[in-house]
Amino acid sequence: MLSEYDSAWSELNARLRGIEDGAGLGGALAELQAHQQRTGFIKDHLESVDRHTFYHPRDSSRFFRVQYNPKRALRFNGNGITAPPSGIVVSNEGCFLCRDNIRWQQGGSQLGYEIRIGETAYYAWMNPFPLLPTHIVVATEAHTSQEWGFEHGGRRGKSMLLSDLVALAARMPGYVGFYNGVDAGASIPGHMHLQFCQRPEDDPEFPLERAARVFEDSDQGANFLSRYPVAAAVWQGAAAEVVEAASSWMSQWTHRNRDRLNNLTANFIASKDQAGDGLSLYFVPRARSTSRVNGLHGLIGGLEILGEVVFSSPEEKKLLDDGAIDYFALASYLARVRTPMFLS
Repeated sequence: MLSEYDSAWSELNARLRGIEDGAGLGGALAELQAHQQRTGFIKDHLESVDRHTFYHPRDSSRFFRVQYNPKRALRFNGNGITAPPSGIVVSNEGCFLCRDNIRWQQGGSQLGYEIRIGETAYYAWMNPFPLLPTHIVVATEAHTSQEWGFEHGGRRGKSMLLSDLVALAARMPGYVGFYNGVDAGASIPGHMHLQFCQRPEDDPEFPLERAARVFEDSDQGANFLSRYPVAAAVWQGAAAEVVEAASSWMSQWTHRNRDRLNNLTANFIASKDQAGDGLSLYFVPRARSTSRVNGLHGLIGGLEILGEVVFSSPEEKKLLDDGAIDYFALASYLARVRTPMFLS
């Protein structure tokens, strides 16, 4: 079975590389999605998803969204084989993002695409219960922690994290990508991964991006959002310039927050314009104690920070049906995970 899996992997990857050569990485991933739909690995085609927009009553440029996605609640129920076939050794306690485990866990139905960024190998896997079209998880080949690093050994260095996230975003115009730190929406904290989704055609701009059109004046090497429930820094420009500016600024941020670093995590979000060279990178610090919000079923991760809150439970659906959700309710949810950019 494993040799058949490896053959299927090699054949698919060769075909996807050919597509990427002509249509870019986004084209290859669209074909990967079509393949995983045909194998039956992707369990949801988003037909049951409803997206609702809630505007500020006095300013239509300010808004939030709710995505009601009932199948999303099924993602923790298990979607594969839990015990390996005879003779198969389980890697890293059965981690769901390790290729050696995926080969047997999904009975051969889940295939990915190898992507290299410099010397680092990543595998792009389709999410079986997607949030948006072409929802992929881009996981390192090596099993390494999702913890983001400062000066601590064994953690993902922030400069490498930013560089790889931005490099992927630059190759995927029309997508939005994010990193959820441990206790900031990461559902598999043991294995380093990023997520990318294609922008929906009907509502391509997210509330955070709209809010980023209004900055606070700053001479600190980053711009800061002035009208958003969470503290956020943003850099915009060419990819290399964004990485250099953000990495330098993050070193200063680390120094100024050294007394509380152990209690902090983060969300990073990156995207490239569909037309043009502009790239945006957002940084949102998070307190490790606020991965969830009372009243919401799921975690607060990158999509929620973008301003699209995911509802999946019957209780959340009732809030929508009863008219209990509006702009201010959603702003309040996000404000509960706010932590200051600096304490002083």
